[in-house]
Amino acid sequence: MYERIADDLRDAIRNNTLRDEANQPTDLLPGEVALAELYGVSLGTAQRALNQLKHEGLIDRTPKRGSRVKKTRRKFLRDGINRLEGDSEHQFMLADIDTRELQVRHFEAGTRTAQIHEEEMVKCFGSHMRLVFRARVYEVDDAPVSLATSYMPLYLFPDGGAAVLGQDTGPGGIWARLADAGHDVVDADEYIDCRMPTPEEARQLQIPAHTPVFVLFRVAENAQGQVVDLAVIVLPGDRWRLRYKVRQKRHHLAMRAPSSP
Repeated sequence: MYERIADDLRDAIRNNTLRDEANQPTDLLPGEVALAELYGVSLGTAQRALNQLKHEGLIDRTPKRGSRVKKTRRKFLRDGINRLEGDSEHQFMLADIDTRELQVRHFEAGTRTAQIHEEEMVKCFGSHMRLVFRARVYEVDDAPVSLATSYMPLYLFPDGGAAVLGQDTGPGGIWARLADAGHDVVDADEYIDCRMPTPEEARQLQIPAHTPVFVLFRVAENAQGQVVDLAVIVLPGDRWRLRYKVRQKRHHLAMRAPSSP
């Protein structure tokens, strides 16, 4: 029976579905007494299940703090479903991290021109357009978790890009500043590559060179179909899980009454 308990808890850890009494995300597992009551088993069986997860390196167990998910083993969930509910760039980011605090470890901004070898940028903007860029290294619990760089055409901003060159771009993030300039984002498309990190990416993310990374491209367009923001987000594969829902279209067949002879 302890195997079933361990399996259920392991799935909850990997899918980030542990919840507290208020149904909020948590890294605290139920205690032995709660598990014994829930599954109708002895305290020894519940303890054996928790010890199994500790042996696997998934949790830490201490008398005062109980059983908690190890920070190094708890993946972040980039949830493509919840992200659709956000109406700003900031809300898009906050949908990924549950209750953990997201901070900017490093920020850099300026202007540049897309180079001919930068395939995605050339595809979106051409090879000679002057762009505003915003590069950030995000961290959670003092560990880097993602690299995110946004590119926007400089000509969109009458102020020469001043509205988006600062680290704090105000309420709503850069999409709100694009809207202020008359270029509301009305559609965004995401696609993902998987590859090995460059030496610089491995250094910034503090990962071994053999750890794969997800590279997510988010292309945002205005009502005229112009690309107004290209985000390139690099996520270490050992720290992230991606989830998207595939909705099946339902086709309703119209029943036609037989014609009269």
